[in-house]
Amino acid sequence: MGTNLMVRKNVFSSTLREAMSGSKPEQEEPRADETLSEPPAPPGTSASHQDENPAPASTSGKRSNPNVEIFRKSFQEQMLRTMQDVDPDRVDSSRFQDRLDVAEELDGLKDSIRENGQQVPVLLRRVAGDRFEVVYGRRRILACRQLGIDVRAMVVEISDEDALIAQGLENAARLENSYIEKALFVAQVTDAGYSLATIQKALDIDKTQASKMRGVIRDVPREVIAAIGAAHGAGRRPWEELRNALSGDDAPGQARLLKMIDEGLPSHERLKKLLVLLRQTRRTEHAAPAPDVKIGNGDFKLDRTPRSLTVKAHRNAPEAFLQHLEENLERIYQEWQNDNA
Repeated sequence: MGTNLMVRKNVFSSTLREAMSGSKPEQEEPRADETLSEPPAPPGTSASHQDENPAPASTSGKRSNPNVEIFRKSFQEQMLRTMQDVDPDRVDSSRFQDRLDVAEELDGLKDSIRENGQQVPVLLRRVAGDRFEVVYGRRRILACRQLGIDVRAMVVEISDEDALIAQGLENAARLENSYIEKALFVAQVTDAGYSLATIQKALDIDKTQASKMRGVIRDVPREVIAAIGAAHGAGRRPWEELRNALSGDDAPGQARLLKMIDEGLPSHERLKKLLVLLRQTRRTEHAAPAPDVKIGNGDFKLDRTPRSLTVKAHRNAPEAFLQHLEENLERIYQEWQNDNA
């Protein structure tokens, strides 16, 4: 498995720098030992029998990110110069995951590769020993691994930051990742300490967009996101609606939320139905508030919502009871945990 593994240094990084600066890449003369054949389709372009679904030509009038366009157009020559066949079992995952489920709809991709070959290469960089790390193309690598064949790859030496930018630019060119997958990617990159400028380069988003994405990931539990899935086709608005619905005191807890998600539905329908249920729950609870619970002949009153419990004392109530309650809350909680273990 695998053929001569030659790594071209700096070629790919220079392409990225030119894309970031908006300049036209310089053309390098092919070396004598490099055989040029009919090039495969660069990221984001059309090709017959493609093994990934590229972004279609824009018909909405929205202009493409210039960096993405320069990156895409300069890719073809770089691919010809760094193409190799690599054993997919020697490829490790990248630090930053840009898909919630890499195996989603993998059977169609495997069928395409089996029938027509792998038309679009993946991008790898060499790590320790004879191992490689994927920059992008995780689904193609998984498909080739399951098919028992080598994966066609570009192998380059680039920095961590260049690898991140390349991963983001390729995703932007393909337009396959959903809003929540991009938001998770932004959160991972931010948590790793990369600057906002790097994030903007990689994903073509501004500071406000990045902030909103981080807010969604912060306020919506990861388990809930995983249960909903990628929700392709659902943009920013429904996820922000979910975030807002979960930020109030009357929001259901995580366990209840997970039970509200219908895993029998397609991912985007799960999100849609969950929002409907949350709206219905809010209307019901606001229309019929729970009655107050009185303790000790009305000395104390409990106000209960799904996310809060307030103890209100009458002006003649013994304040010592409130202190006693406060001092024993930890013990009460531990007893509850033991009883429900």
